[in-house]
Amino acid sequence: MFAAWSFGQDRNYPSAGKPRKPQISDTIKASVYADNWFMLYINGELVAVDSIKFIPHNVVSVDILPSYPMTIAVMARDNADPKTGMEYANTNIGDAGFVLKFGDGTVTNGKWKAKRYSWGPINRDTRNPRVENLPIPEDWYAINFDDSNWDLAKEYPEDVVDPKQSYFEHDFKGAKFIWTQDIALDNTVIFRHVVTSPPDGKTRTDFSNLNNVVPDSPPKRPKR
Repeated sequence: MFAAWSFGQDRNYPSAGKPRKPQISDTIKASVYADNWFMLYINGELVAVDSIKFIPHNVVSVDILPSYPMTIAVMARDNADPKTGMEYANTNIGDAGFVLKFGDGTVTNGKWKAKRYSWGPINRDTRNPRVENLPIPEDWYAINFDDSNWDLAKEYPEDVVDPKQSYFEHDFKGAKFIWTQDIALDNTVIFRHVVTSPPDGKTRTDFSNLNNVVPDSPPKRPKR
């Protein structure tokens, strides 16, 4: 019982040992750019979905309350026909790319895990295009999902991904575009990464258990 009350303690609030409610200043910004679409889970919870499936390519930015260790899981998809693996009315083999940056310094790079689940057209055969698929695990976003046999993601330079204007209008400094080994044929990819502690070294309050306790509210200002 005592341990449950110990998180979120702040000396600026009167009831020592009781948690406080998080403020917007406790959050960090998560910025994500995908060619073409993504869904983002943090510690097993869905936090962001790309609202545009194809084009224009957009940056999705959301405020999140970090909790460490932080398990990040992302499903990313290139806009490809599920039967042919091609796009633009089956006239083109598309490419892909994914980049992410959090306000705590978390970035995408070659240390992330990546696995393809749909790819094609097989052998780049555009005359008789076909795809291959693996069943996507129901718990691919879970904290305890086993990705130990997955390969590491591959980093790609900007000129290969060719990001659009929205990417350059946001701060992705230090983050690398990633995908699997084949950025053209691999159309559905899942990425996973665990952030053990804040990369920027800042100490942050853990509010992950807030729903199970009664927190203190900030002191009310006297009425004038």
